[in-house]
Amino acid sequence: MNRFFLAALGLMLMLSACSEDNGTNPPITPQAPRGLYILNEGNFQRGNASLSLYIPDSNVVLNDLFMSVNGRPLGDVGNSITVRDGLAYLVINNSHKIEVIDVETHKSVRTISSPAGASPRQIAFAANGLGFISNLLDNSVSVYNPATGALEGKIAVGGNPDGIAAAGSMVVTANSGFGSGNTVSLIDADTRAVVKTLTVGDYPTSVLALSDYAAAVICTGDYGDFNDPNDDTPGMLYVIDLQMRRVADSLELGGHPQRLVRDSDGHLYTIQADGVTRIHLASKTVTNTFIPGFYYNILVDTADRKLYLTNPIDYVQAGKLEIYGLTGDRERALDVGIIPGAMAMTK
Repeated sequence: MNRFFLAALGLMLMLSACSEDNGTNPPITPQAPRGLYILNEGNFQRGNASLSLYIPDSNVVLNDLFMSVNGRPLGDVGNSITVRDGLAYLVINNSHKIEVIDVETHKSVRTISSPAGASPRQIAFAANGLGFISNLLDNSVSVYNPATGALEGKIAVGGNPDGIAAAGSMVVTANSGFGSGNTVSLIDADTRAVVKTLTVGDYPTSVLALSDYAAAVICTGDYGDFNDPNDDTPGMLYVIDLQMRRVADSLELGGHPQRLVRDSDGHLYTIQADGVTRIHLASKTVTNTFIPGFYYNILVDTADRKLYLTNPIDYVQAGKLEIYGLTGDRERALDVGIIPGAMAMTK
């Protein structure tokens, strides 16, 4: 049996042994070693970030997974998660570190310490195997070598880089400027140098690789005076041609979109204040409130054709993982941790 299955089953047995068995719940027997990680941010400066694991085949959620396996907390503010080569990289923003775990045993492999005060946001891996980490407060991108487990210097980019994605040998960072930025940096992963800085819309926050030669960028838009919604600038979607190193196309979305994912049918999805917006990229068809509601993050599972959405409820109590089909039909909701955010499939 796969070690992932054994580890997950062992945890379920351990957790069930801690609660009263009333005999009404049948035994849970997952059939496949596949799961969805949910990184729960936790409250700022409370050090209560946590990791949940949802096993789709059995509809079971294991909460506080990192603590249960490793006997210590994750840290302060879990910002993003990336799975690569059997490892999950958990970016813990306000603790200025990345925890690396084995996706089968969930045991800690190493802790990557970011430069002091860097505030890491996301890590993306380029075709050459190197990881590139956006440092929000350092205006830089750190280079991580998984072969040595060490950082190998950093690259200066625009102000307050947030979202980052690798497309082939190119790495794209969204230079947010905390709302005042309007550029993306294109980094050659082999030379580890910025080769072009492009102007996009206000407040770029999310980057998604579309292919080895193209990337999409969500610009959340400038909020201006928070007391005057009429001076806001609209949310935008930009498509970057990485071969020509230029903006290839753009689409006004309005509102203040955040996050960006895609399915295998040519649709992109982003989150607005009133729900999920779906965009058919080829036809530029925008479906507002495709799924109405208040959500914090989103993931598309192209294998099972599901949309996973996190709902922080009130940012204090445990949040929810909500599951939808790609038709927009809600299937179920499950309890996870405090402020559930970034997600990643184990395989």
